[in-house]
Amino acid sequence: MTEVYLDGVRLEFEDSGSGSTIKELIDTIENDLSGLRRFVMELWIDGEMLQEWRGSRVLNRPLSIYNDFKLKTASMEEVALEGLDLVQEYIKVTRDNIDACVKDLRVGNGRADAVLSSVFDGFVEIVKTIDALARGGEKYRRDLFRENPATYFNPVIRGLDELREASESRDSITAADVLEYELKPLLEEMDSNLFHYYA
Repeated sequence: MTEVYLDGVRLEFEDSGSGSTIKELIDTIENDLSGLRRFVMELWIDGEMLQEWRGSRVLNRPLSIYNDFKLKTASMEEVALEGLDLVQEYIKVTRDNIDACVKDLRVGNGRADAVLSSVFDGFVEIVKTIDALARGGEKYRRDLFRENPATYFNPVIRGLDELREASESRDSITAADVLEYELKPLLEEMDSNLFHYYA
C-alpha cells in the first residue's frame, strides 16, 4: 500500500482504482492547500528527492508502483522570497557574464561564444522567473515588485535579437556594444527599480 506524507504527517490516502498518477496526487493536495496559500516544493519518492520534477514525465507515472511519497510545502511568501533571491542572483551572474563576454569579444577571444550563450540563458531565466513571480503575486494580491516588470520584457527581447543578429553575422564589435551599452544598463535598471528589498 502506498503511503503519503505531507510535511511529515501521514495522510489517510487510498488509491481506490490503482490508476492515479503522481500529478493527480499533487494537484489534489495543492488544490486543498490553495486556501492556505501553500505549495508543494519538494517531492520524495521511496526515499529519493527528485530534482526539477514539475512538468517531467515522472508526474505521469502511476502511484501504485511506489511505496511512499513525501511532499514538503512552503508558503506563498517563502516561495516568493526564494524566487526574488533567485532572480537577483541571476541578474548578478548575468551581469558578470556580460562583463566577461564584452572583454572576450573586444580582444577576439574564442571563449566569447560560450560566455555569450550563458548570457542568453541568464536573460531567459531572469524573464521567466520575474514573469512567474509577477503572475503569482497578482493571483494572490501581493505586490512583489516596486514597478511593473513587464515594461522591461520588450527591451530585453529587442536587445537579445540585436545580439543574436550580431553574433550570427560574426560582428563581435556590435555584439560587445549591445551587451555593454544596451543589455547591461537594462539589467542594472531592473536591479535598481524592481525590488523592494535586496538579498
